[in-house]
Amino acid sequence: NTPQSIAILAQLFLSMVCNFGFLLMAVDRLRNEVADLAMMDDLTGVGNRRQLLQRLSEECARSDRSNQPFALLVVDLDNFKMINDTHGHAAGDACLQHFTLMAQTRLRAGDLLARTGGDEFCIMLPASTLREGVMIARRIVEVCRDDAAGCAGTEVPLSVSIGVAQWSRDIGILPDRLIAAADHALYVAKKEGRNRYAVYDLSPSLAPEIEPAPTQPVRRHA
Repeated sequence: NTPQSIAILAQLFLSMVCNFGFLLMAVDRLRNEVADLAMMDDLTGVGNRRQLLQRLSEECARSDRSNQPFALLVVDLDNFKMINDTHGHAAGDACLQHFTLMAQTRLRAGDLLARTGGDEFCIMLPASTLREGVMIARRIVEVCRDDAAGCAGTEVPLSVSIGVAQWSRDIGILPDRLIAAADHALYVAKKEGRNRYAVYDLSPSLAPEIEPAPTQPVRRHA
């Protein structure tokens, strides 16, 4: 009869609406998962260059409004090409994964570790001063040194060079300028012999015993 037919049709309609709702939820979840994967490095599981640039742009804009500093570390694995050439690319991949695990043990909640390509990594330290950036760089260099000292047999020892820079009003909202400053400090660390960090800083020296070169706003530290 008519009432029963209407009830059946209503149930069918509600069932279709519920199924459509579940389908939309599944699609939305899948879309979020794909977006997350697009921000991750496949090999190491940390952020990639896209995620770093997005976070840096947000942090630069936030610091420009609040004048609150944050720090950036640019990290290179020393002699990585030699590791690939001598031990093979599988060993090189294992080194990248091993470094990622070691670095993460020295980072804090909220810090971002990202692989920007090859053997290059960046670490963004929100709401951090240059001194705090130096502390993190020192910890990472030391843990790599300790790990290299304990290597034996077929294990490949790792060392890293790090450039440290801090956001300032002069840098503004463009993350490229902050990356360039940290890259400049990284170049100095490599020039000084690798397996160390260097600091890009125009303020008074963080370490009184280390004086900056008069024409170069970079301080080195072993």
